[in-house]
This record gives sequence, structure tokens and C-alpha cells, in this order.
Amino acid sequence: MHSAEWEPAFEVLRRVGATLKQQFARITPVIEGEAIIATFRKIDDETTETIRAGLTQAYPAIEWKEGELAGAQGWQQANEGSYWVCDAIDGAVQYLRAIPQWCISLTFVRDGEPVFAAIFDPMHEDLFHAVADAGAFLNGNPIRVNGQRSHVAAFLATSQPPFVNDDLGAITLAGRSLTVALADAGAVRNLGPTSLQIAYVACGRLDAFWEFGEDTFNCLGAVLMVREAGGHATEIDGQPYRLQSGSLLAGTPGVHASLLEKLATL
Repeated sequence: MHSAEWEPAFEVLRRVGATLKQQFARITPVIEGEAIIATFRKIDDETTETIRAGLTQAYPAIEWKEGELAGAQGWQQANEGSYWVCDAIDGAVQYLRAIPQWCISLTFVRDGEPVFAAIFDPMHEDLFHAVADAGAFLNGNPIRVNGQRSHVAAFLATSQPPFVNDDLGAITLAGRSLTVALADAGAVRNLGPTSLQIAYVACGRLDAFWEFGEDTFNCLGAVLMVREAGGHATEIDGQPYRLQSGSLLAGTPGVHASLLEKLATL
């Protein structure tokens, strides 16, 4: 598959991203909990519907499953057919607090496997994309993970899925893993949106990224991007990353291997 096939999807993301960027320029940081939820729902619902409408017009044969991937039956159905997975504002908290670190994440999935992924950062005009067996790109130029060979002195990033408060196991492992990584790493940061941080691994800006907790919508397409850029992406126990995986470790081959071994001690 060539990028030209996905140009309509890029145009949808650019158009929606421009609108979000205009709104962001006028936003006042939203502080109160109820106001955050209400404001987010309004912006996210409108943005999601615009993306859905644009993609449906351009790719009528591809389903839109947003909101249907819930419960055992929904995830079972997710292993069949072709459909879009989208996070209209990955980094919604930053967006609502007027922090310019957010993006749009879009993945085309076929029979449970990512085939195409695009991550658009409107604030920096960075459009990442990857196509299965065809490579990964930033603004049309091929990208590769960097040559870092170990997590020692490496530049790492980590984050937490939305609503992780309900997953005590993920919270505990997140804390333990940070303690372990900080002992060796050059730096560990949380740079905001999960999908964008994984894309940074793909283009060499970061050496590795890890996360505990299920975060399929933000990770699945970005995992494809890292793999197509020559990196490794698995669950933290080394098992293949797939729909509903409960953890993620993505990095250069060397950093992935050394950090995998280090995190096995948790």
C-alpha cells in the first residue's frame, strides 16, 4: 500500500487538526472536574464525528467502530473485519489545560492487526504515518529508530492509560518500574500523549517508551509505527502486543532487550 492511498485520511486529520489548533489558541485552562468532563465531551464528540464523517466519505468500505469496542463481545468482534480506531484528542488533559502537547491518533485495523496508522501533531505540523510492510514516515520522509543499544543512560518515556485509577496492579507496576528505570536511565519523562511519545521512539527522538495498563486505542497504531521503523514493541513480559494487551514496551532493539530484562525483576 502506498501513501497516496491514504492521502484522504491525511487531509481529514490536517483539516480537523487545524480546527483544534484554532480552538486551542483561545482556550482558557479548565480546572474544575465537572467542567473538564463537560468541555472534553463537547470537543471530543464534535471532533470525533467530523473525523468519522470524513473517513466514511473517503473510505466507505471501512467501518467505524468507535464506542463499540467494549466488553468481551466487542473485543471479540474487533478481531474480525476492517475498521478504524481513533483517539480524536490523545492528550486531552493537556489540551484542556492549555498545554501544547496533544495529537490525533488514527489506525486502520484488519482482522485485529494494524495495517495503517497516522499520528498528527497540529501544534508542530508533524504528521507521522506507517503502513504494514511499507515503512514508517514523518511528513513523508522515512524514519528509523536510533542506534541506542541499552537503557543505561538512555532517554526514556512512560505514561499511564486513561482511568488507570481503577487498575491497582497497573498503578503498582508503574511505580516500581519507574524506580527501576531511574536507577540507570539518563532521563525518564512523560511528554504527554501516549501515541505521540511512541512515534517519537519510531523517529529516534526517544530511545524507548513503556506503559502498564490497557491502552489499545492509543498504542496499537503507534506499535505498528515502531516496528516499521526497525524497533521492537511487545508487552513488558515479551509477549506480542495485540488488542487488549495490558502493557507495552517499545524501543530500539538494544534498549528494548535491556529494559525488558530489567523490568523482569519487578
